[in-house]
Amino acid sequence: MSVNIISKPIARPDNFKDKLMPYIKNWYWFLITFVVCVGAVWLYLDYATPQYKISSTLLIPDDKKGDGILKATAFSDLNMFQETKTVDNEMEILRSKDLIYKALKTLKQEISYYDLQGFKTRELYADDLPFKVSIKKISRAAYLKNLQIQNLSGNTFILHDDLKSWIYRYGQEIKHADYVFTVTKGPAFSEGPQLTGIKFNDLYGMAASYSAGRLNVNPVVKESNTLILSLIDPVPARGVDILTNIINTYNIENVQKKNIMAVNTILFIDKRLKAMEQDLTSAELGIEAYKQQNGAVDAGNGAQINLTKSAEYNQLLETSDVQLGIVRSIEKYLSNSDNQFSVVPSTMGLKDPVLNTLINRFNDLQLERNRMLNSTNLSNPLVQNLSDQISALRINIKENLNNIKQGFIIEHKHLKQNSAQYDSRVRSVPALERGLLQRSREQSVKTTLYQYLLQKREETALSLSATIPTSQIVDKPAYNPIPEYPKRPLMFLLGGIMGLLAPGLFIYIKQLLNVKVKDAASLSYIPGVKILGELSHNDVKSPIAIQRGGNSVISELFRYIRTNINVLSPDQPNKVMLVTSCMKGEGKTFFSINLGLTLAMLNKKVLILEFDLRKPDLLQKLGIAQKKGITDFLQGDASVLYDCIQPYDNADNLFVLGCGSLPQDPAELLMDERMDVLFEYLKRRFDYIIIDTSPVGSVADAFSLSHYADMSIYLVRYNYTNTQQLDILRDIYDNERFKNLMVVFNDAKKENRPAYAYGGYGYAAEKSSR
Repeated sequence: MSVNIISKPIARPDNFKDKLMPYIKNWYWFLITFVVCVGAVWLYLDYATPQYKISSTLLIPDDKKGDGILKATAFSDLNMFQETKTVDNEMEILRSKDLIYKALKTLKQEISYYDLQGFKTRELYADDLPFKVSIKKISRAAYLKNLQIQNLSGNTFILHDDLKSWIYRYGQEIKHADYVFTVTKGPAFSEGPQLTGIKFNDLYGMAASYSAGRLNVNPVVKESNTLILSLIDPVPARGVDILTNIINTYNIENVQKKNIMAVNTILFIDKRLKAMEQDLTSAELGIEAYKQQNGAVDAGNGAQINLTKSAEYNQLLETSDVQLGIVRSIEKYLSNSDNQFSVVPSTMGLKDPVLNTLINRFNDLQLERNRMLNSTNLSNPLVQNLSDQISALRINIKENLNNIKQGFIIEHKHLKQNSAQYDSRVRSVPALERGLLQRSREQSVKTTLYQYLLQKREETALSLSATIPTSQIVDKPAYNPIPEYPKRPLMFLLGGIMGLLAPGLFIYIKQLLNVKVKDAASLSYIPGVKILGELSHNDVKSPIAIQRGGNSVISELFRYIRTNINVLSPDQPNKVMLVTSCMKGEGKTFFSINLGLTLAMLNKKVLILEFDLRKPDLLQKLGIAQKKGITDFLQGDASVLYDCIQPYDNADNLFVLGCGSLPQDPAELLMDERMDVLFEYLKRRFDYIIIDTSPVGSVADAFSLSHYADMSIYLVRYNYTNTQQLDILRDIYDNERFKNLMVVFNDAKKENRPAYAYGGYGYAAEKSSR
């Protein structure tokens, strides 16, 4: 028959099928872990509380000029409402803890309710509440408590607190050391024994958590005035209410801040009107008394012109006095320490542009500082910087007012001189008429000023009532019905991937960490070494795998090895064969026995020598009683050699020479000169001699016997021999420490070789006897 001879291990190219086979063979692990992971995801999704995303879109108008909604209206000449807004600042205000706290307080989020019926805990809100709890007092220790309320009857309920329980009536005040509250029936109340858990919430902590990240405020696009407000909540209705209240609270506070300036201006005008009313009443009473005492007087046409001119200058003089009085009033207002961080009222009649610009800037800084104090403290560097700017601006305003006052004084002197000239011309007019005109003039000036202040007050009041929120809701708060977390398709996908990845990763790591010999390609780095053959795995515990007439796979493999012995070394006698390996357990004795049986089938006399002088087990595996043997001969008893050779009863032509008694110095004994006599005698009487010796990785006995052997057989066991131990084989081969070295692979399984092929025939890797 044709023989497939392997003279050296050939490194097979990377084969995707070979790499895939370990995973295909363990397909059931992939199926099991896939089902387990997907089932775990299903259980998790069934018990997990879904989280929903609630979002809203808010428009912050660009108010760089500060006129806001009043632009292009009948009141656009009022400068008291200017306030510069930026989107970044408004984002921080919307995230401020104080603003969020007010919204949570409005919604009464101090307490949470949970449905404890069944296996899954569900949070309750609004119309789903069977009970409502009204908190009157709460301490920090109460935040750690978990209370349960259970309906007992239509009028009573049971309160569970840790290991204690109490019975109360609905509406009765419940007083404990850590809390005081009352319980009333909710919209979802029923007469059954409902069990509802309640938990107290720290609103400051909740506000801080929303400010830190639970509430997201981001522009739609970069540098956009449109903001998206979003948050995640397991109860969608509650999330919508929270977001709605945050926006409403933000708008209300903006309106209130805008109204502060208008209210302060109205209060200032009211004070001036009260003073002007007293002055006007006094002037009217003086005219009335003067007329009653002296009667009315008519002046001539000549004097009328002078009187008219004098009246004009006197009116200008009075107007100058009024402006000078306004300047002094503003100076007095600024000098008052109580108004250090208050806005300056409108300058009203003063038309100086520099003063108006300074006062507008001063008021803007005051409003900015007050707004920042809502979200920070006085020690903030930004607040301190604004305070410094306000102080510096106050000094500039005072200096400007002083300059204006000096101008009014000069103007007043000039007008007074002109008025004196015309007064001298009317001296001819009776003093009575002049006195009447003077009193009428005073009354007219005060009446004009009173009407002007009254008009400005009405304009300010109308502007106050016209103030509207600075933000506009583009999209009302609403929630996405698809949970933000957990995402069911993604979770199932990840579960399936994990179910397939885990066993694959385990198999990959197992192969990566496996340092055992897996196939014949492991010898590819020892070029030139000959492979005598390969043995399949034997499930039968018996060391005898060869039977005459048997055609099992392992029998044919031994016949294959028997043929290769002469084919691979045709120039060698191959009469003495040394069998060894690196370590114990690689099948040396098994191989020696069955190789001897295979050779004996050729009607050749075969002798197996038990040269493992330290742990012999050859005779024990063959069921032969121990007699004197090799060690006894080497120690001087030459007469025992022939008697110690025992035939194997179950096979013809197979004989065994046992170890004999265990020596104390086996290494030295193998160096005895009687070894030459022993092998010369045995070679003459037997066709084949098989030396079953000790492993070379443990002791050097095999090297002492190597020069007696015609060929050496080195066993490597799949999934047992360490790849690092192949370095010993390489050292032996490179240094030619054994004659005619050949390798036999033992214990091959399906994962090592899918089929055993030799010659023109292929034998499937069926269960055989090894």
